[in-house]
Amino acid sequence: NDKFADEGMVNESKPKFSADDGAKTVQKAGGVVENHVGKHTEKVVYLNFIDGMTLEPNADDQRFIVDAWAAGKFNLDVPKYCVTAAATVEKLNPGQKPCPWKAFIVTPSEPRFGPAEIVGALQGRGWQASIQTKSMNKSQLVPVDPAGYLKCVDGRGSDAKGAQQHGPKMLGGVYGIAVNRGIKTTKELEAICKEVKDAGHVPTVHGDEGGILGCGFCKLWLNDKFADE
Repeated sequence: NDKFADEGMVNESKPKFSADDGAKTVQKAGGVVENHVGKHTEKVVYLNFIDGMTLEPNADDQRFIVDAWAAGKFNLDVPKYCVTAAATVEKLNPGQKPCPWKAFIVTPSEPRFGPAEIVGALQGRGWQASIQTKSMNKSQLVPVDPAGYLKCVDGRGSDAKGAQQHGPKMLGGVYGIAVNRGIKTTKELEAICKEVKDAGHVPTVHGDEGGILGCGFCKLWLNDKFADE
């Protein structure tokens, strides 16, 4: 629904397929349609720059998990991708003043320019944002598993179990790649799924008890919710 057009993130407008068609395409390509459960309670976003590692979702202590290193792996514009993650959270929780959101940017011991730049961008949007080192998050970080889903940043619980939770977290699963590239067709989405599989991950999208549009990122993409950015 063309809601990311003014985020500076996409090359073209909304796709020519529905959420149901997208889910069927992912399944046909050997991916998974995950089901998330419960209500959102996240107030913190983790932007993780530790290559090959992720955080495991915890339904009892929800936080959005954005593996920024994975965006780089698929040749996306990482700073824009991270700002779009923040915009997604804001759009799914409109009208909250002052901004209640916190972001922890998890980096190696020596932060690079990119993460520091992202801190400034988020603070400019009213967020509390700070850099944390890998050692500060040692107990939370886990290696990415070959059985892991490339899954949504959604912090709720789901039907993914064990090692399936240990895949990279991206906006809307494979839709995070699709939106950034401005794809239009299910054929292009199928090609992204193959690319994800070739990279050693399981491609996914998700819904929840309310249906396939239970993925907020997908819903924003299809319902033009970024026009006023």
